[in-house]
Amino acid sequence: MNRSSCLAFVTVVLLSACCASTALAQAVSPVIGKTFSPAVVALNGSSIATVTVTNPNAVPLTNVQFNDTMPAGIDLITQTGGTCGTLATGGGVFVISPGTDTFSSTSNVLAAGQSCTITVSVRGTIIGVHTNTTSQVTSNESPPGVAASATLTVLAPATPTPAPLSWWALLAIAAALAAAAVNKRRAPSV
Repeated sequence: MNRSSCLAFVTVVLLSACCASTALAQAVSPVIGKTFSPAVVALNGSSIATVTVTNPNAVPLTNVQFNDTMPAGIDLITQTGGTCGTLATGGGVFVISPGTDTFSSTSNVLAAGQSCTITVSVRGTIIGVHTNTTSQVTSNESPPGVAASATLTVLAPATPTPAPLSWWALLAIAAALAAAAVNKRRAPSV
């Protein structure tokens, strides 16, 4: 091989290695999870929905985003806490719209191995089992992550049952009925 052929060969090998390492270095998708606590409420009862986003990579992810729309039967009330879109994630944006039962979050930076959460208060408004699914979670450096789902079950209000009577209460009622019967016999008839 002459010198120019050798130089061309080395250049091709280096470029191939560079491009191959770039493809191998692409970050894996962020992971999103969702829960309701409690997962079962009475009609018009409240629950806290928690969405957790995790960066499983050894490198930071930027512009990490997701949104969530509550299904019919679950009303979004307000945000109760969380770290996504705060200084903990390099800033970002959190938007909540109770009128349309939607919220969204953007974190500027999710560090390597870092997780962040959003918690919102919801109310179960229709009896039944309601599944809520988030959007996919996205970032600039990775393919979209799989959406997350959680279920909130809304039950009919419990019907109050009368407390059982104690033996003493039953004895007092029996005595009162017996006394009323005796008094009725003694009363003069008209």
